[in-house]
Amino acid sequence: MNVYKRMSEDSSILMISHTEKNTELLGPYRRFVIWVYGCCFDCEGCLAENTKNGTYTEKNIYELAEEILCSGTEGITISGGEPFLQAESLFRLIEYIKTVKNIGVIIYSGFTLEELSEDESCKKLLSVTDILIDGRYIKELDDGRAYIGSSNQRLHYLSDRYRSIGEEYYSSYKRRAEIKINLNEIVLIGVPSKNVLDVWKKLKEKSGGNISDF
Repeated sequence: MNVYKRMSEDSSILMISHTEKNTELLGPYRRFVIWVYGCCFDCEGCLAENTKNGTYTEKNIYELAEEILCSGTEGITISGGEPFLQAESLFRLIEYIKTVKNIGVIIYSGFTLEELSEDESCKKLLSVTDILIDGRYIKELDDGRAYIGSSNQRLHYLSDRYRSIGEEYYSSYKRRAEIKINLNEIVLIGVPSKNVLDVWKKLKEKSGGNISDF
């Protein structure tokens, strides 16, 4: 893992593509979701291409922590992009929040748990993570599971926090997604079914503004 380029040398800063302050997608209960910017993979069929080639903002982790604490959500889900390219910043963010509130943490990564376990910064982030969903997205192995992209990707319970509810939640094959239309932005959140994806494609064709997949 230490051969991969880190996104930022300043661990008090996170490079972020998008945040959603309150959603019932991408994890049990109500969640604050962070899509980090930057990825070292080129997975065919990736829905979040803009997290690698789109725009981003640089966010101070303490300012972001206050947003998360004020959101009233049960926990955070971190996706991307590739979160573990910013492992040190994310660890510091979560560590700070946990001094105030015992939040739950779910992370999606293109790396496998075995790969992440070889890197000290990544191991620190894993130590404050409750669920890790790992592995590259492989289009040919997309089996329609609700919150996991392809059958090679694995769900690891790194704590018991979500184990009782997670077995049912992650076994669903009914995909859910939200399309949010704001003044200057249209955003797709979640893993869409074919019908939702068709609607999304039509919106993208008609839209002249900022439109993003997460």
